[in-house]
Amino acid sequence: MKVYTIESGEVSEGAIVEKLALKGAGIEIPALIVGEDGRGRERGVLPIQLTNGQYKEWQEKGRVRIEFAEVGTTKAGKPKLFVKDSDTDEKIVCVFRTGIGFRGGNNHTGDRTGEEEYDDWGTKKTRPTFAPFPGEILVRGVIAQGNAGRMGSGDQLVAVMPKGVFRTTYSGRLYGKPSAHYYCWNGHQLLGGLTWTVRCASDIF
Repeated sequence: MKVYTIESGEVSEGAIVEKLALKGAGIEIPALIVGEDGRGRERGVLPIQLTNGQYKEWQEKGRVRIEFAEVGTTKAGKPKLFVKDSDTDEKIVCVFRTGIGFRGGNNHTGDRTGEEEYDDWGTKKTRPTFAPFPGEILVRGVIAQGNAGRMGSGDQLVAVMPKGVFRTTYSGRLYGKPSAHYYCWNGHQLLGGLTWTVRCASDIF
């Protein structure tokens, strides 16, 4: 599967594998890391099996970019990525480094499913509804604001995504930035970070 990184609307090919020091073991392993350490936060770690050439680069530089991988398991049965030199067009691996607004949060969903009518203190209003997140989550991390993480928090994910449309959203004070972006994996290219307005105007998915 091809690997992409998604960061609040910004899409880039590949993902950065870093060094993770295992406390008490005295060793370092290659890993994709999402989220943060600290109170009200959570660091998500996905171990990576690199090729021999990439492993040497990782040892020398402390990080390496991977572009293709397949999902396997560790000896303990947890998810692990094995780097490969080719890809398929059915699914992709996405590293969601999704941000949050000031004192806000975030969310990951599927595409719009239509409009839903509801009453709000006796007033008829309309709001869009969304399908559940279509990805298979391999690991989840949490970012947060404030010393105890209570000012705001949100998820960061590594997930296997099928063909179709998905979405990242952000709440809180955004200071003019978009509150959501849409993406589409069509089997050949990951299209997106489009706002709803740009998506409608471009009509590309």
